[in-house]
Amino acid sequence: MAVLMISGTLAQSLETTLRGVGVAEAQARVEAALAAQGLKVARTLNLGGQVKNFKADFPDYLLLVLEPEEGTLAAVQENFMTAIILPPTVYLHAAQPGAVTVGTFDPDLMFGMLGVKNTKSRLLGAKLKAVIYSLGLPRRVAPAMMPDPRSGMMPVLLYQVEGGSAEELTLLIESELSSNGLNVLPAVKMGNVTGIHPCKSEWAYQMFMTQPAGGFAAPCRFFVMPVQGGVLVGAIEPMLMSIMPGVAQSQPTMSMLQEARRVMSQILEAVGGRPYRPGQ
Repeated sequence: MAVLMISGTLAQSLETTLRGVGVAEAQARVEAALAAQGLKVARTLNLGGQVKNFKADFPDYLLLVLEPEEGTLAAVQENFMTAIILPPTVYLHAAQPGAVTVGTFDPDLMFGMLGVKNTKSRLLGAKLKAVIYSLGLPRRVAPAMMPDPRSGMMPVLLYQVEGGSAEELTLLIESELSSNGLNVLPAVKMGNVTGIHPCKSEWAYQMFMTQPAGGFAAPCRFFVMPVQGGVLVGAIEPMLMSIMPGVAQSQPTMSMLQEARRVMSQILEAVGGRPYRPGQ
């Protein structure tokens, strides 16, 4: 994958650190900050508890998945690929002793990379930043590198299925995910796009022990969207995470991302998908 060095002004994650509090108190503060911005938590995932059943040394780690609102719906309508980060997730983890780190995706980079410019989505981005700023001094977790646009790499694994319906493909993908050992959450409707959010403890352990700020894209994001003559099915490109600090230098983590890419591609192919590029 070709990469380019970038400045530190852009970030995949925007986060802050709360000191002298436990995860439960930090969670309460985050939920209050979200509510102050008119954002609601749809579900809370105890990723730490799940992964600790597999590896006891994993830190306390929560994922707050937000309810889709106007900004999410507008972003997905403007560019369906934003389903790889929407609805937003706020992560909380205790990887650093004596502190709880809180973060989410940085809209300046992620919306910019995905070409999201509408007013409602920009307002959502401003609200997410306001949540982090209200909790403490913000810190941008900048990618060490960015993909070279000339490489042709997309942020999504994208396939087209001829015929069928979005409802059928959603069920098929969920079945394939379960067959491959991934836990699947209830699907999320975002306009005409359906988001499917699976998780695998082994992948989460390897990724977040190396770079816990990767929680901005957790759990894994798949999506289904009806188009003329069929359905588009896709998922976040796992290798996108390799540009985060420290990830490319960890061979076990890079091997995990490559395995995740292989499994995710196989799942999308197993439901009848053929590789697709926008404008094709």
